[in-house]
Amino acid sequence: MSCVESEALMRDDSECKELLLEAMKYHLLPEQRSLMGSQRTQERRPEGMKPYVFAVGGGSLFAIHNECEVYNPRCNSWSPVAPMLWRRSRSGVTSLHKQLYVVGGYDGVSDLATAESYNPLTNKWSNITPMGTKRSCLGICSYDGLIFVCGGYDGASCLSSMERYDPLTGIWSSCPAMSTRRRYCRLAVLENQIYSLGGFDSTNYQSSVERFDPRVGRWQPVPSMTARRSSCGVASTDGHLYCIGGNDGTMCMSSGERFNLRRNCWEPIAAMHSRRSTHEVVEVEGVLFALGGNDGSSSLNSVERYDPRLNKWSVVNAMVARRSSVGAAVLDCFHLERGLVQTTNL
Repeated sequence: MSCVESEALMRDDSECKELLLEAMKYHLLPEQRSLMGSQRTQERRPEGMKPYVFAVGGGSLFAIHNECEVYNPRCNSWSPVAPMLWRRSRSGVTSLHKQLYVVGGYDGVSDLATAESYNPLTNKWSNITPMGTKRSCLGICSYDGLIFVCGGYDGASCLSSMERYDPLTGIWSSCPAMSTRRRYCRLAVLENQIYSLGGFDSTNYQSSVERFDPRVGRWQPVPSMTARRSSCGVASTDGHLYCIGGNDGTMCMSSGERFNLRRNCWEPIAAMHSRRSTHEVVEVEGVLFALGGNDGSSSLNSVERYDPRLNKWSVVNAMVARRSSVGAAVLDCFHLERGLVQTTNL
């Protein structure tokens, strides 16, 4: 509006004016973006971009990290990246528009509302607008150009509230609250709906699940999991929603299950090699990776890979640091290791 709209070509040409109006509507009406999809709203994905797994912050028995590292699934190797601006464990991590976003968490003293983003091209972190509410142990996901966070803990109580962040405007907005307070819940997107799984409501460990349809702004119940799971790992792939590990109130778990959307029920999957809670699960090209967490006695740096076709877990190279309450997300990047070397040399 400050630059393009003032161009004479945009003002005087009717076809250009239509494009301008379309773009303005897309930017100014985020809740309607799913209805405006076209070739012009699709994110560009240049040739040569590959997925990398980022492990962010977390804690061990002795410290809370701001250090981060990245995993290349094609060569099974970890490399360090620039540390965050804040020390964070129990934060929410997601990727959107070729950047990594880290939201909320706990710095060892207090729960945080602050947030920051990482640009892999420059290997640098930048502050972004803080949330309206302090949140640690929150659920987070990205959908339709927006970042959604819900639940968590504000330092005094478990939360059911939800808010969303629009990177195009830098503004957080409130959304309808969940029906259940959920600390250590997890979010994932499956077929245009946002699922919130498990957690702790200040009294009970939860097996309950609910889903949010951003197009109508409403939460609905979903069949409960077969086990209570707080601080579990969640990801979706191939029409299934996977929930793995977590704590049922008595111990850390290695078991997992998946929600079959077509049958509207939960199905068991093979157990991990390690018990894990406060870990993360991410999806890369149809396979899942479980990172870090806590096994009930110590923080973990181990990583496992799950192949849904074989229903089998295998151990891959471990992270450099032990990370419980870790955050993780997958981000498409260009030749990341080369760029990190160049940035370090500079």
